[in-house]
Amino acid sequence: MSKNLSNKKNARLLAVLILTRVETEGAYANELLRSRLEDMEDVRDRHLTTALVNGVLKNKLTLDYALRRHLSKPMSSLPHDVRAVLRTGVFQILLLDKIPVSAAVNESVKIVKQINKGFAPLVNSVLHKIVETGWDFKWPDKDKDPGRYLSVKYSHPEWMVKRWLRRWGSLETELLLQANNHPSPTCIRTNTLKVSRDELIKKLESIEMKVEESSKIPEALFIEDFGAVERLEAFQEGLFTVQDESSQLVSHILGVKPGDRVLDVCSAPGGKTTHMAQLMQNSGTITALDIYPQKLSQVEELAERLGITIIRTHEGDARFLEGVEGEFTRVLVDAPCSGLGVIRRRADLRWQKREDEISKLPELQLEILLKAADKVEKGGELVYSTCTIEPEENFEIVKEFRRLRPEFTAVDLSESLPFSVNEENDIRQLKRGVWQILPHHHEMDGFFLAKFRRICL
Repeated sequence: MSKNLSNKKNARLLAVLILTRVETEGAYANELLRSRLEDMEDVRDRHLTTALVNGVLKNKLTLDYALRRHLSKPMSSLPHDVRAVLRTGVFQILLLDKIPVSAAVNESVKIVKQINKGFAPLVNSVLHKIVETGWDFKWPDKDKDPGRYLSVKYSHPEWMVKRWLRRWGSLETELLLQANNHPSPTCIRTNTLKVSRDELIKKLESIEMKVEESSKIPEALFIEDFGAVERLEAFQEGLFTVQDESSQLVSHILGVKPGDRVLDVCSAPGGKTTHMAQLMQNSGTITALDIYPQKLSQVEELAERLGITIIRTHEGDARFLEGVEGEFTRVLVDAPCSGLGVIRRRADLRWQKREDEISKLPELQLEILLKAADKVEKGGELVYSTCTIEPEENFEIVKEFRRLRPEFTAVDLSESLPFSVNEENDIRQLKRGVWQILPHHHEMDGFFLAKFRRICL
């Protein structure tokens, strides 16, 4: 199959090609979408391609379960591109109400004729059977095997579902799975160094874009799924960048101020780093560390587009901080993690993770946090954050850090939270200096935050 995607204008065909590359090469769907949608002029085509790619990736296990009844051989025996055609076809039939089933079938057959002609009769036959039967099939037994049932129904790896069932039980787990499968809104951060939020709203609405203010983050806006924000004049002028509410919250919790000396030990790709610079009114210094020079280039490019001049990038390993001199008023450790809190935003992430990764990460996370603590001046503050919901990477890390570093005390997070919360559990956590954000409770990406102040012992 041709891998030249640049000249593919057909929305369904492009989705099939992207899905095939994700499965065969481990390519990142969001990166392929970002680069390939630039070739599409029609916003409706961009929306359809995005919906198909993300929808198929999120629902892959469920779609395969529906297809299996009509295949004489397992899906794994089919060529990857044929699997992608079948999945996009059944996704349109079962989960996209606005697309006529006849169009879903006919277009799928046309596409398979272009890329793997010999499988056209199979695709035609299977999709017609799906049209006839719909959702009329037997699910795994919910009572006898709840892990398998929820895994298939909500298309999550079974190990992940069972892990959450043990912790939260069936109701909470099902709510989380549902939240992970909902389309994630596109959230942007106003670059207040160049424009106010109200001014940005007017500019975006002038090009007939739907815009909604965040009720949580002062700089945040939700925009319609444009599919290629890089095309927007406001983006090119550096008036905003894409960043979810939870991620924007981190800089507010750290509480940076103009003139601060800040160390960001895991800075790439620069969303939190540049947000801190914004809140500092581009006054002070930020040392932005990352182990990969190509990722530091992303930080520098983002800072340049946003008009930020106080960030100094530094190549290095966060476990050692070699070459990072002096102490800092504020330090951010946005640690490498399993990422299981942002599954709703990255459709392919659930299939890329393994359970054994979670047991390996805490050692690295604690090592980075302990080293970063050495760089906090007396009276200075330290924030530990992750985009995961796993206690081994969050609460357990904080517990061990407090045991090893008694000179750090917890800081009440509600003091710097830019919005109010009402749930008792949230209030208790915030007072203790920690907060676990959950997608199904807070309607944000799953994040964890902990804040410490270095005291004199």
